[in-house]
Amino acid sequence: MEVEWFIRLLIFGILHWILAIMLLQDLASRKKVLGGRKLPWALIIIFITFVGSLLYLLSHPQIFFTDSDHRDEF
Repeated sequence: MEVEWFIRLLIFGILHWILAIMLLQDLASRKKVLGGRKLPWALIIIFITFVGSLLYLLSHPQIFFTDSDHRDEF
C-alpha cells in the first residue's frame, strides 16, 4: 500500500507542476490580473497545491481562449 501512495503522490506532484508552469507563463504574459498584483498570484499558484491553480483559472477564464477566439465572441 505504501507504493500506491507514493505513486499517487508522484503523479499529483507532476500534475501540479505542469499546471503551475502553464499558469505562471500566462501570469507573466498578462498586463493586468485580478487584484492588480502578480506576485501574490505567483505565490498562490506555487505554494497552494492545485487549489491556487484552480483559483487562478476561475479568476481568469479567458486563459482558455486565444485572442482571435475571444474577439469573435464579443
